[in-house]
Amino acid sequence: MNTAEIETALRNLERTTLTRYVRAALNSESAEVRAWGYQAIGIGRGSATGGVYRVTGTADDHGVAQSWALVVKVLSPLAAGNVPAVTEDIAHPLYWKREALAYQSGLLDDLPTGMRAPRCFAVEERDSTIWLWIEAVEDDGGQRWSLAQYAQAARLLGNFNGAYVAGRAMPPHAWLSRDGSPRGVLDHFAWMQDVVRDPATWAQPMVRAAYPIPVADRLLRLWADRGALLDRFEQLPTTLCHLDAWRKNMFAPSGVDGSLVVIDWAYVGRGVIGTDAGDLMGASYGLFGAEPCTPAALDAVIFDHYIKGLEEAGWHGDRQLVRLAYATFTALKYAGLLLELHDVRDQDKHARWEAVAGQPMDALMRHKAALTYFLLDLADEARQLR
Repeated sequence: MNTAEIETALRNLERTTLTRYVRAALNSESAEVRAWGYQAIGIGRGSATGGVYRVTGTADDHGVAQSWALVVKVLSPLAAGNVPAVTEDIAHPLYWKREALAYQSGLLDDLPTGMRAPRCFAVEERDSTIWLWIEAVEDDGGQRWSLAQYAQAARLLGNFNGAYVAGRAMPPHAWLSRDGSPRGVLDHFAWMQDVVRDPATWAQPMVRAAYPIPVADRLLRLWADRGALLDRFEQLPTTLCHLDAWRKNMFAPSGVDGSLVVIDWAYVGRGVIGTDAGDLMGASYGLFGAEPCTPAALDAVIFDHYIKGLEEAGWHGDRQLVRLAYATFTALKYAGLLLELHDVRDQDKHARWEAVAGQPMDALMRHKAALTYFLLDLADEARQLR
């Protein structure tokens, strides 16, 4: 189904089917749907995401009008132009059915106290796609989380990862991602080395203003060292990971159930310890997900509380090995894939970056530069630890 077909199907939803999902969302056995509409949400799309929509409306429950909201996430095997050989491979990181299977398996019902996935009310198969009907979660944390909120998120990720390095058996599901190493994605974007090497990249006014201290040589050295760094990284302890745990995939609701709600489980599977903390730091800071602070400040809060979470889960290993894993992963992934350096040349691509970051392109470049300087120092730390 393409976007037009999906939206036609949304307009023509069967009231009986929709009522079943709305009743589950409202915890009511008698609510009757009266009216509904939908709106596309989200700027970016995952490799298997054909679209994400917020469906809202009203219902009548014994004469009492109630408003309701649901999220429909449409999974499609060819959403990102992937070939079937990739998306149908159950072990491939881009396997398109993984998130649906994660909900159906009950895996996401057994997360640590204080952390949960959104409730999933139905998994529907529709014309070679899968529709996930899930809870519409409200986030009270704001676009830019406080350091205290990051401390809590990091601790919970530590609880989640820590259980499986403290002795809990890994889930047996064959569809779990088997390799959370960034080696594959770095190889895919190896052309970034040419962008870094090209003097024209650094002659761009926005880039020149953002990077007063040259970094091209240090970035190229990081690319050259990636093989040796990854060889060591891939020998470190592994655990069950979310593998895309950053600010936009987390909600911090308040109220009676203030549990951290983590969405987008499309990549869940085996990964090296420290990986989820690395995504939380690198991606969240890079796209303005944290209150104004230095990258070093966010790094310290996330890593220290991640370690506390691991320890709470029963892990009593070597902190330096976790730091090696975290530093290697975060530096390689987020200083290696500076895609904005390529896109800054194309004015037409600025709008997409600005929509994701919520900031003008020049502000984004300066912010990412501050992160890059820190990540190159983090790479030096990884070399020393290795």
